[in-house]
Amino acid sequence: MKTQEILRKAWEDEVSYCKDHPEYFVDHYGHIEDKDTLEFIPFRMWKEQREALKSIHANRLNCVMKARQIGLTWLVLHYAAYVMLTMQGSTVLALSQREDDAKVLIVRICTIFEQMPELVRRDEWYGAHLESTTESATLTFPNGRISEIKAFPSSPNAGRSITANLVILDEWAFQQWAEDIWAAAFPTINRPTGGKVIGLSTNKRGSLFEQIWTKEGNDFNKLFIPWSADPRRDKTWYEKTERAIGKEKMWSEYPATPEEALTVPGGAMFPEFKDSTHLTDYMPDGYVSRYISLDYGLDALAALWYAVDTRGRVTVYRELYVSGLIVSAAAQAILKANNGEYYDAIYAPPDLWNRNRDTGRCSAEIFAEAGLLLTQTSNDREQGWLDVKEWIKPTEETNEQTGEKKMVARLQVLRGAAPELMRCMKAIQKDKKNPNDAAKDPHELTHLPDSLRAFCAGRPQVPMIPTVRDPYDPKTYNDQISDFMAWGT
Repeated sequence: MKTQEILRKAWEDEVSYCKDHPEYFVDHYGHIEDKDTLEFIPFRMWKEQREALKSIHANRLNCVMKARQIGLTWLVLHYAAYVMLTMQGSTVLALSQREDDAKVLIVRICTIFEQMPELVRRDEWYGAHLESTTESATLTFPNGRISEIKAFPSSPNAGRSITANLVILDEWAFQQWAEDIWAAAFPTINRPTGGKVIGLSTNKRGSLFEQIWTKEGNDFNKLFIPWSADPRRDKTWYEKTERAIGKEKMWSEYPATPEEALTVPGGAMFPEFKDSTHLTDYMPDGYVSRYISLDYGLDALAALWYAVDTRGRVTVYRELYVSGLIVSAAAQAILKANNGEYYDAIYAPPDLWNRNRDTGRCSAEIFAEAGLLLTQTSNDREQGWLDVKEWIKPTEETNEQTGEKKMVARLQVLRGAAPELMRCMKAIQKDKKNPNDAAKDPHELTHLPDSLRAFCAGRPQVPMIPTVRDPYDPKTYNDQISDFMAWGT
């Protein structure tokens, strides 16, 4: 066998081994730029990076929330290089915030390839041949097949006409037109047999990235990489950084937990609303009053079900959150979800009593025709949010049996019963011009909190406990005689 053929066979065997072992590929061929020395050094993955690589490789849709400067962009570009090299003919689409950011991604992946001369070279040889422009890079293989990566700045139609094997969304939370980009990018990989998405970013409140991270059941593999993933960062580093930029910036730029990343001190409308204090595993025992609250518009019907116990504690135990329903269809959806349960009142905001100028009818009348009699509540937004805060305020309680103390809110949510309410209450922000009001944008976050506000403003009552009296007690007997005589007259 000729030397050239032997070398090509060895190259093919090595690429084939890398395909089955992505960690091996990064460990043996990966390089990153050291910004302190401006030299290219071997990529030695930290524990969290290695775990992230395994998880990304195993899952098709990936949403990675991270702290700043944690090496995830380098990791994801190494995975892109892995895909291009081991899947001949593959296409990678990379989307960034700005044009300059997109160009940097191409420079970085070319750097990665240039540091593995055993597998990739720019000159003609028996292995993969690298060529690049400011917007793309290609690998040409001995059999003539071509793998490529194309990088674009964010725009509504970025990458729409490209069929991709891998889509990278860098700093996804900060991309302009994120919804349009996702609508254009997802179909490029949405094939039954393949295609992968890696969206990575620090968090931005109210962004599409945050919605995807917090929404349950959307098939995304969700990863969080904290500031401490870099082993060089210790408590001293954290304290110095916090003194320099403040706690608010630390939570957004260098979060230790997903909850920190999803909380902006001074920005969140309900920072006190947390899983630890507002989720319960139990429905109330004994007598309860039941209520429904709703916020309705063609864009969304947001209905919540409540059980109020004899202590005045409230459990939200069901939600209905759907869009595109006309009033009569919304009424039927509530009836179906209620499933014949008794309720004391249905609270709704005043706008449902506004009459249509064409028909002269209001939404409340249509609900009433379906058998749903609505009770109008106040639409004073500032007072309503104060009412909500009173209900969700955590207070310390002591377990009578164990003596354990914990913080518990007067209004809680049955675990798993209202995931959209939990998401929206955590995400909704204060209005920038009026800190006493909730922001109306993104509007998608407002419907369920508005429904909760209607309930809290509706003055729900604790259940009446029936009085059971001894029939042989003389007072009971005399009361029964009096009732009988009164009935007879």
